[in-house]
Amino acid sequence: MLRDNIRLALHNILHRRVRSWLTILGIIVGVAAVVALISIGDGMRNSVQAQFEDIGYSTIMLVPSGPEDQAKEAKAGAMGRMFGGNQEPTEINLDILGRLPQIASYGAMRVETAMITSEHMGGQGFLRVIGLTDGMTDAFNAYFSGFPIVQGHEFTPEDADVLILGNQVASDLGVNVGDPVQIENTAFTVIGILAARDTKAGAMTFRGLDTGLFVPMRDLEAVFGGENKISQALIEISDGTDVIVASNAIKALYTDLGTPVSTMSAEEMSQRIMGVLGGIQRALTAIAAIALLVGGIGVMNTMYTSVLERTRDIGIMKAVGAKDRDVMALFLIESGLLGIVGGGLGILAGVGISSVAGGMLAGSLVVPGVADTTTSFAASYSPLLIIGTLVFSALLGALAGALPARRAAKLRPVEALRYE
Repeated sequence: MLRDNIRLALHNILHRRVRSWLTILGIIVGVAAVVALISIGDGMRNSVQAQFEDIGYSTIMLVPSGPEDQAKEAKAGAMGRMFGGNQEPTEINLDILGRLPQIASYGAMRVETAMITSEHMGGQGFLRVIGLTDGMTDAFNAYFSGFPIVQGHEFTPEDADVLILGNQVASDLGVNVGDPVQIENTAFTVIGILAARDTKAGAMTFRGLDTGLFVPMRDLEAVFGGENKISQALIEISDGTDVIVASNAIKALYTDLGTPVSTMSAEEMSQRIMGVLGGIQRALTAIAAIALLVGGIGVMNTMYTSVLERTRDIGIMKAVGAKDRDVMALFLIESGLLGIVGGGLGILAGVGISSVAGGMLAGSLVVPGVADTTTSFAASYSPLLIIGTLVFSALLGALAGALPARRAAKLRPVEALRYE
């Protein structure tokens, strides 16, 4: 009997092709929207997660904060302020971090705006100069996106009055390895040039390697004065240490010394961003579900119309011995087939849409402060999403046809045969 019902259901769908395809189209639109939005959302979350994993969840960024900063932090949190731009250099004693057993290593940088001149540069310019403590780029390689030197070498403890240039600024200054550059009328020698790289960052990776001028911290202090002044510090916590506990210990230590600081870890930032992405994904999925619900209503409308058109056929079926459950099964199978066909085509459409959209979004899905524009992005299609959507489409079709099927099953044979 089941085989006969499936055959009759297919015959009825194919017999009314235009109406059936219009009904299926409603399911396709809803399913495609759900699949596309969920797969793109999952892809975004996976991409963001991968970027944070590249940085490492054991890294903490520290910036000095004054009384006004503390008031702002109470309102907006440290994260927003860290994304705001360069921190004014402030005197901070980093050596006291050695008191904390949670700390494995640390380093700092200081950012100053300086007058720069070179032999091949017409006139002078004011550029950012970044002072780095010894071993900073090695200890926090991911933060500096690998610090890829293509000419020359990195800093050594014996170097003095030397600098490493970003690729773009080296081109602007017209210098190569070994050439002199004047920083505030002090002569520096170029010992390295970085590979061309467009990095966009904010809190957890360095902003703009291409335009950076890097010097040892001791040389920057010699030019601008003020020992132990930093713009920000990076701290690596020990294995097995809870990053939140370590952050709180660092803030408590400096607060007791009267020099309050703000901290932000990759783990904290990841949790906040993933929470926002999750909320956006849920909202968009709910909107897409409305489109799917409309498709279900379309199936119900089609099945009601089908019941009216086939009232005499139902009467004949019952007159020759068909039971209520047989009639109901016929209409449930028909509506379920509409849902399955619409769901299958909708999944294919959703995969196509999300693939195209993923390519368009890839360049804009770099998390500020986490990675550079080379990070790849692809929509994520989990087996649960594909199988679950297909099963849900079939159930939606069957449920949408339940009331019309019940009505058809309850028709009395005599009344059905009289219907014209």
